[in-house]
Amino acid sequence: ERFTYGLNTDLLGYLIEVVPGMTVDQFFRKRIFEPLGMKDTYFYLPEEKYDRLVTLYSDDRATGKVVKTEPVTKIAADNFYRDYPKTREGTFYSGGGGLSSTIYDYAVFLQMMLNGGEYNGKRILSPATVRMMTTDQTFLQYKLPNNHFGLGFGIVTEQGSAQTPWQEGSYEWGGMFATTYWVDPKSKLVALIYRNVYPTSLGKIVDQFRIMSYAAMTW
Repeated sequence: ERFTYGLNTDLLGYLIEVVPGMTVDQFFRKRIFEPLGMKDTYFYLPEEKYDRLVTLYSDDRATGKVVKTEPVTKIAADNFYRDYPKTREGTFYSGGGGLSSTIYDYAVFLQMMLNGGEYNGKRILSPATVRMMTTDQTFLQYKLPNNHFGLGFGIVTEQGSAQTPWQEGSYEWGGMFATTYWVDPKSKLVALIYRNVYPTSLGKIVDQFRIMSYAAMTW
């Protein structure tokens, strides 16, 4: 009857742990990260990579500048630890979030999706699974501005493609700290723009980046 943006993917993460009998962290590493060569993707960073964790910034609306957040930052009603990926011996593995990665690693993952589930000779998903993931699954119950939702991705509709240059059938999403990406199968394009800012009011940067990306393409 309706779409709820909730803990559904976290529940799926738990089912992943039950069926093969391993943690989500172990499953992701064995079945996704290692086959794809994603060497910088973790729930909790190894200590030798602590210095590569990007500082989280926040918009200062009074000055129009970005400033460093406090080590313990308040978001909505909750406090969270800015450097949580540095947690030693962490054991909470969420099916719906919490990974830290590089833009290169995630570009590899998205290229696998664009390739229909295969990358560098390693098949991660079947073409049928990729098709289902990137097809509207909410049957009009959930609407981004003129777009719909698949299995983990926002899906660009014909109306959505009229707003900026991405084509109908493109799929996209982003992270809490202003990381954004999209895949345009018709243009054979993977695009990512990563900022580490929360909260932020710089949403127009993404639209500008999208326009510039297509303007730079030769057809």
